[in-house]
Amino acid sequence: MVQSVRLNEKEQELLRKKAVELNKALILKGQQPIRDSELVHILIEEGINLVEINNSGKLTIPK
Repeated sequence: MVQSVRLNEKEQELLRKKAVELNKALILKGQQPIRDSELVHILIEEGINLVEINNSGKLTIPK
């Protein structure tokens, strides 16, 4: 199984922006901010079961 994943620049920026957004909310609630790597683990653990294949064969997570 893969132990590391390379993110492209767009993915890195999306991850950074989401982490900043979430960390602002966490700080306002008096909680500790999370690291980008923690966010990646949450996304995998929580999102893995949401992935579906659409009619054209593309993998998606429905909104």
